[in-house]
Amino acid sequence: MKVLWLASWYPDEFEPANGDFVKRHAKAVSQLMDLDIIHVVQAGKDFDTLTKVEIDNGGALREFIHYFSFKKTGIAWLDKIRYNRTYLSYYTKILHEYIKQRGKPDLIHVHVPMKAGMIALKFLGHSNIPYIVSEHSSLYLEMAKDNFYTRSLYFRYQTKRIFRHAVLVTNVSSVIAKVLEEMFGLQHVRVIPNVVDTNYFHFKSKQQNKIFRWLHVSTMYPLKNVDKIINAFNELPPIKTEWELTLCGPINKEYEELVEQLHLQSKIKFTGEISYEEVATEMQKADAFILFSRHENFPCVVIEALCCGLPVVASNVGGIAEAVDETNGILVESENIKALQNGILTIMQDPTKYSNEDISKAAISKYNYQVIATQFIEAYNGVLTL
Repeated sequence: MKVLWLASWYPDEFEPANGDFVKRHAKAVSQLMDLDIIHVVQAGKDFDTLTKVEIDNGGALREFIHYFSFKKTGIAWLDKIRYNRTYLSYYTKILHEYIKQRGKPDLIHVHVPMKAGMIALKFLGHSNIPYIVSEHSSLYLEMAKDNFYTRSLYFRYQTKRIFRHAVLVTNVSSVIAKVLEEMFGLQHVRVIPNVVDTNYFHFKSKQQNKIFRWLHVSTMYPLKNVDKIINAFNELPPIKTEWELTLCGPINKEYEELVEQLHLQSKIKFTGEISYEEVATEMQKADAFILFSRHENFPCVVIEALCCGLPVVASNVGGIAEAVDETNGILVESENIKALQNGILTIMQDPTKYSNEDISKAAISKYNYQVIATQFIEAYNGVLTL
């Protein structure tokens, strides 16, 4: 069985964290089968030279990351049309060359429908290569600022075509999977969760921190409600002062200024962007994890925290409830700061209520590389035997 991945999102030199969860899925699957990935960078920038980067990760996982030449005219609508045509034309050429050199795949696996799905749709038509689509975004929820319904008619039309011609659609949460099934009238939908590299994210025994240590990890985008997390901690009852909060992610001046205005510099720390491995270390040093997003799909940071044995306080949005329950944390109403404070206090008042080791074992059993890779391969075998 030869499966080729076409990734709309994937780490590249411009955005090294873009689609890193897709790469972790790829690493997992490549432990059980050889896997090739093609990613054509959607940089939207001026390039003077055509560049191709090929990275060989030991043979089982081969990544082909391409950058293409493009020069803007300065006319926005015209540049958008030219860019899309250039992208699709170059991608088509790349895939033809790949098939010529390495043979026709039995199946194409698209990660995020736009725009790689348009290439899969094209090759279904003239080469009869079936494809499946894995969607990772929460843009199909109306509370998302840049949701599907606000996108252009072209984007919505093409996305619908890509989904409807796929032999299978997967999603990391049953919540979004159900939305896709109903929105596009899909017949074959499957849930395959995000994956965790448990070589890094696992329980590590430590002495109890004298001051209860909370951790938040995110992109610090507005949808993550970091300002509301800061305000929630600021308004905790005075009796509960033995806490500290570490915020991991890109430095945001507004949040730094808010911490200064509230005189919380001694209690709330910013790490800035840190590596995947360093995130694991921060989780292993923490006592609990907090996430208060307006919307999500199935966030990797939640299951990574669980694999490290941390109880989680999170807003009940997207697929978070599929990972967090009364055995490993507390779900709170989205945007309800009082409910968030109650969750924080509940965890701190009885930190021994949760077994860190049990939380870790349960999460690792669900989200490790072997388990998730097996689910993908079962999906491939299923569609190829139809």
